[in-house]
Amino acid sequence: MRIRAGRIVLPGKSISGTVEFDEEGKIVKILENTASADIDYGDLTIIPGIIDTHNHGAVGYRFDKADINGIRECLKGEAALGVTGILPTTANYEGYPDLVQLMQEKNDGARVLGIHSEGPWGSRVGEKGINLGYPSVDMETAKAYLEKGAGHLVLFDIAPEIPGALEAIDFFVSNGVTVSNYHTNATYAEANLAIDHGVTVATHLFNVMTGLHHRDVGTAGASLLRDEVWCELICDGLHVCLPMIELALRMKDHSKIMMVSDNVAYAGAPVGKYDGVKMGNPPDSDRAVIEKTPEGYCLSKTGRLSGSSLPVVYGIRNLVKKLHMPLEEVVRMSSYNQSVKYGFRDRGELTVGKFFDAVVIDDDFNVISTWVEGRNVFDSTKEKIPFNPEFLEKYYLK
Repeated sequence: MRIRAGRIVLPGKSISGTVEFDEEGKIVKILENTASADIDYGDLTIIPGIIDTHNHGAVGYRFDKADINGIRECLKGEAALGVTGILPTTANYEGYPDLVQLMQEKNDGARVLGIHSEGPWGSRVGEKGINLGYPSVDMETAKAYLEKGAGHLVLFDIAPEIPGALEAIDFFVSNGVTVSNYHTNATYAEANLAIDHGVTVATHLFNVMTGLHHRDVGTAGASLLRDEVWCELICDGLHVCLPMIELALRMKDHSKIMMVSDNVAYAGAPVGKYDGVKMGNPPDSDRAVIEKTPEGYCLSKTGRLSGSSLPVVYGIRNLVKKLHMPLEEVVRMSSYNQSVKYGFRDRGELTVGKFFDAVVIDDDFNVISTWVEGRNVFDSTKEKIPFNPEFLEKYYLK
């Protein structure tokens, strides 16, 4: 199969030409200035498929709530948002066997590459650093996470200052699981101690962690200063303002930045209010009602962020159009760096020998078509972005 486009983003450069891949979906040739192709995308741009390693769901589905068929529909929606590889993010280990099963399938959507557990041991929520208390780590539960993951638990998040956290970090790292500092009130010293024990990722840098202060630069400062740490970064411009994103990009080597969405079921949902109580939140909680704003915020009644509704491709647009970064540099942070950090060496960039995981976009970064391992899993000219109708029936208020 040969696919042509006016711009194909390769490692370090872009060309006008053709990508040829075999029956297994592996790229065999990349030809510059060629006209012959099975599919011609004209002046559109082909970028490497997005690998989203922090994603709770989309299009009306949650990975921690949906059955296996619902997860398949969610993966289809993720592909429509430009995601070709994903670590479904959920602390519900009872659902891990379904994710492990899906890893063996070639479904009609994003490819499940492993599992990401965000929690359950966090100590902080909200932009004001609301303290949840300090739950103690239960090592039997930690072992259950590893067992249910069946060798596919790739990333585990934990607040490093809670009782038992360092023992859990040692346990997961010794079993080949990457560990991340998350939802934490840790001081700079506490965050550094966790890094000394093997933490190598910062969960959504700046969000729900101790930030930069001139007397203690907190977990954010430790994450930026320690070369061992790879930083997740939500680039929607809402979770982290663009000047702070620019500051992080000036401070941290770009090879250690991984763009993530932190998407939840509201990705692709209509603007309006949703019933948080029916979703499982207490009636007296500030999340009894969740509002999705026209800007893309998902907010509680008190204005607390409640996940993200904007995909990584929107963040790519921000970095290119608002921070004026080269697209060739940005896609390294949306695809390649994740492939290096987590060992997905057969994808992450458009080069000979790797899978043709690719997203076709227009000049405004709208997803036109998505390819996973050489299969066209979404085509906007033939289908719309799917959305779970039951989600709207159950939760949509107005």
